[in-house]
Amino acid sequence: MRSLDPRHTWATGLARTIAEELRDGVASGAVTWGEADELLNRLRTVIDQALDVTPAPL
Repeated sequence: MRSLDPRHTWATGLARTIAEELRDGVASGAVTWGEADELLNRLRTVIDQALDVTPAPL
């Protein structure tokens, strides 16, 4: 079932895009799994700081 909240849809798409890019980077040899994990941790921090956590109106 899809969420009615467009922010949920956007966040899901972003997570899928990041995961795909990290897998592609590892597969191509551009980064190691360790580097990909570190990049993901840093991205998590930046995204957490950038997001407004105010609930969406119903």
